Amino acid sequence: MRQKKKTQKNSYPQTQKASQGFTPFEEARHALVPFLNGTNYALRWMLRARCKGLLIYISLIKGKSVRIQSMCTANLCFFLGAVLIAVSPRLVFSDEIVDRSVMAKAIAHHIMGSTYDFYGLTAQAVGEYREALTYDSNSYLTRLRLGAHYARIGKLDDAIEQLVLIEKSNPEDTQSRYLLALIYSTQKKFDKAVVEYEALLKSVTVESSDSVDLYFYLGQLYYAQHEYEKAVVQFKKVLELHPKNVELLSFLGALYVEMNREGQAIDTFKKVLELDSNNDTALNSIGYIYAEQGSNLEEAMNLVNRALVIVPDSAAYLDSLGWVHYKQGRYQEALKFLMKADDKMHDPVIFDHIGDVYLALKQLSEAKKYWMKSIELNPDQTNILEKIKRAEKNQEVFAGQNHY
Repeated sequence: MRQKKKTQKNSYPQTQKASQGFTPFEEARHALVPFLNGTNYALRWMLRARCKGLLIYISLIKGKSVRIQSMCTANLCFFLGAVLIAVSPRLVFSDEIVDRSVMAKAIAHHIMGSTYDFYGLTAQAVGEYREALTYDSNSYLTRLRLGAHYARIGKLDDAIEQLVLIEKSNPEDTQSRYLLALIYSTQKKFDKAVVEYEALLKSVTVESSDSVDLYFYLGQLYYAQHEYEKAVVQFKKVLELHPKNVELLSFLGALYVEMNREGQAIDTFKKVLELDSNNDTALNSIGYIYAEQGSNLEEAMNLVNRALVIVPDSAAYLDSLGWVHYKQGRYQEALKFLMKADDKMHDPVIFDHIGDVYLALKQLSEAKKYWMKSIELNPDQTNILEKIKRAEKNQEVFAGQNHY
């Protein structure tokens, strides 16, 4: 009697590379072998054998046969386990674990989580890491991975809970602080993000490569909180080391604009153009500042036009061009470009400018309509309300003069 051939079911899906002839173990080895370079050869094989014993335990806690069904998965687990233990055993389990069976369970669940990580199965990995923490609640690496995975799947409050626990037990840890800073920034909890970045900066020197990003991010957070003076300090610290960093100079220039330091803003944006003559942000920024000041209007026109050649559909640049025309008294031309800007983006500044042009064209009703649109988008513009009152008063005076 012909027997049906039994088919084995792997616990994990094969990756695309595996289907092309590369086993998951080979992929893992290629990515992770540098971590084992400093480990004694004999020790590596001893660790691999130790992980094999743990793999048998994994099969038991999963309710499967002791016989490992997928050699690719087995090899992968051996290798990941070896990496974790070889790099630092205390990353996997804490000093407080005395019971070897408890230790084995903690490591086994951690290795299962790592295996799920390899296959991109985040939800299953989270389950394994949580289970590992029930056996070893003080495992740094397990809790860090769990926090990172929660952040990845959008469970930010759960991520914060895990990362804060790491921070409390190890205040010097930088990875948990960095993740917390990113999460708080995402949640717009800028004050908490600032605390994390400030703590991180204490762990690095100003000259280190890590400090550049930290100072930059902290400067951006201060900017978001309108703490402009503090933001300037952060950006300048980085520029002392990297004076030709165009992105940083651009941020500093924008910061000076917010602080109404137009002279410093122009000087900063000119430095940007010295490094990158086609930097459209700097071209437009200088042109717009000149237009606001009512000075160097021909140069302003040239600068903004150059920016528009680079980014022809920019609403901000079209608004700048319209504003230069307005300052030159070319109201119809100004209205044409400002309306193009409005077609691309509804913005309170653009609406305000359109209102000013209509007022110059003596069309008060249209001017008021666009000013009110601007206030709807940004209700805090008391200057526009004052502008409307003055325009209405002037119209009454003008109407009274015509009456007599």
